Amino acid sequence: MDQLIFDFARRDYPGFDKFLGAANRELVFVLQQARERFVYVWGAAGTGKSHLLRAWAGQAARQGADARYIDAKTMPLDASALEAEYLAVDQADRLKPAEQALLFEIFNRFRNSGRGRLLLSADLPPAQLAVREDLRTRMGYCLVYDIKPLSDEEKIAALTGMARARQLDLDEGIFRYLLNYWQRDMDSLVKMLDTLCLYAATTRRRMTLPLLRRLLKQQETA
Repeated sequence: MDQLIFDFARRDYPGFDKFLGAANRELVFVLQQARERFVYVWGAAGTGKSHLLRAWAGQAARQGADARYIDAKTMPLDASALEAEYLAVDQADRLKPAEQALLFEIFNRFRNSGRGRLLLSADLPPAQLAVREDLRTRMGYCLVYDIKPLSDEEKIAALTGMARARQLDLDEGIFRYLLNYWQRDMDSLVKMLDTLCLYAATTRRRMTLPLLRRLLKQQETA
């Protein structure tokens, strides 16, 4: 079972309760209930697609199902996926032609057998994907959700909470500055928070805006 590379039983494995933002509550509820057999989520990079797919597969695995998560960018989709009860395919738009043909077969197998659940993600809605036409048609049959990004206030609240969990007391103005002068997606912001934490730990200096500006300049030229 090559696809199941994560330890879904670990407590620190991403769960639905760690997915931030109020605008996606309906989507989270649908995935938690796991009643829909075919779901497709899309949104820009950094909106949490991978988090949701891993949480969905992790929940199913902890309930005893054969659940598999595949990141199509780095992991192959092979015939063993036909046996999955829950299959999450992340970045489905990156599947190679042979893998697209297999995903089409999986769609048909799941639909005709009345068993199996499939969760897909991509950066674009199904109609805009550069995949084979029959697969794009199948994707259009899914329940489709556009993942809404966090508001600025939600991002600041999340980053503030993460900083405090790391025992780092950062002024809210630091995060507002990051939103204005750094990448705005949560992945990039969290990586920068980790950098700030490391800087504070190694220099034992309090992070101020002048120091942050200097650090950001170093990051841009690195």
